[in-house]
Amino acid sequence: MTRDAEPLRLSAVLHESALRHIVGDACVMREQYEEIARLASLDNVTVQVLPQGMRGYLYEHDFSILILGGKLPTTVQADTAYGTASITDRPREVGRFSRQFEALSRSALPPEDTPKFLHQLSREITA
Repeated sequence: MTRDAEPLRLSAVLHESALRHIVGDACVMREQYEEIARLASLDNVTVQVLPQGMRGYLYEHDFSILILGGKLPTTVQADTAYGTASITDRPREVGRFSRQFEALSRSALPPEDTPKFLHQLSREITA
């Protein structure tokens, strides 16, 4: 994502609860928020936050849509509650998960609000 020539593109929607789940101490959390904000400032990275109180679409499990270029099919990896992953490149399933991602993105805060949101979380964790 950070290479100069043809960097990978990333679009992510993070649920607020994942950002509030404390791993390590306040210093570790602040560093994580800063790194997410730094990456979100890159032209090829979009990070949105889905606030806990937001009404709209919610997903059941984490999933990734991998757009692998013209030589390989777009693939979806969906994690389950049992710690296993389902991987498919079937167009119908890819379409279903693509629609889910679009719904999540529409329900989330706009990307330009992400740094401010992360800064607020950083302030809260030190209080």
